Amino acid sequence: MIYKKGKAKEIEWQNEKQWINSSPLKLENLRGKIVLIDFWAYSCVNCIRTFDSLKQIWNKYKNKRFILIGIHTPEFEFEKESGNVKYAVKKYTLEYPILNDPERINWENYGNTYWPRIALINTEGDIIFEHVGESGYDEVEKKIIEELIKLKEIPEDIETISLKKRNYEPGVSKETYAGSERNAGIPGKVCTKEGCDEYHDSGNYAPGVIYLQGEWNQTREYVEYLGKPEKGRICYRYYASEVNVVMAGVGEVEVLLDTLPIRKEDAGEDVFFREGKSYVKVEGAEMYNIVKHSNYHSRVLRIIPFEELKVYAYTFG
Repeated sequence: MIYKKGKAKEIEWQNEKQWINSSPLKLENLRGKIVLIDFWAYSCVNCIRTFDSLKQIWNKYKNKRFILIGIHTPEFEFEKESGNVKYAVKKYTLEYPILNDPERINWENYGNTYWPRIALINTEGDIIFEHVGESGYDEVEKKIIEELIKLKEIPEDIETISLKKRNYEPGVSKETYAGSERNAGIPGKVCTKEGCDEYHDSGNYAPGVIYLQGEWNQTREYVEYLGKPEKGRICYRYYASEVNVVMAGVGEVEVLLDTLPIRKEDAGEDVFFREGKSYVKVEGAEMYNIVKHSNYHSRVLRIIPFEELKVYAYTFG
């Protein structure tokens, strides 16, 4: 937990259309209310895992002197698009006020470096509590309750919500980015007379490393497949119970665990099956849930790309 004192920075925006589910809100006009600010991004799995807790908190206290404001702060360029953010808000049924902040103005004003991060602000506009990460929202609710009791908005014996807690397994794979800004170590690059975008996959997979086969271009944020269908692959050895991949493009990718189709009992929410094979339908830039084991496993996820598929990051649970 991180506790800080001092006045909260005023919320800033450049266009009123950046607000979703609400007209524009200013902290100076919310004096007398408890304000919870949540910094999030829609392709961030850690943020997505907080939505259930945030929605329960909102539904329980929204009719009190309390307001929850989500400030969407993009991690990737595609997350700046207002249409993508609005789609995500609808997909995850987020009903509280949300500001889409594509230029990260408020992120910078608050000195933020994390997704997700929350700041709890009292009736005088002071930051009284901060929290980073996807767990511990029972503590967040306790702080809200303390403040609302002071305001006589709720009784002292009010029951807390049974908020979901996460247990962390030691050694779970860490979030891994594909773009050169945060990954300069993709092995197997070779040069041919056509250029230096060719990669050779040795088949020996160290944990936590992205391996490519075929013609790929690594940009600052992602790797993009430039070759012909079924001639390339992207592989990653993980240790996790859940694997998500942030991808963009329009088409179908075949997905395998080691060298076999994903079994139905190990398939994530975005996997479908056809003629004995497992696939994911990519329809725009977002996070796709590919693997969901009942326990933790070490396996190799292979993705057979279509032309112009973009892969941004791997995230785990």
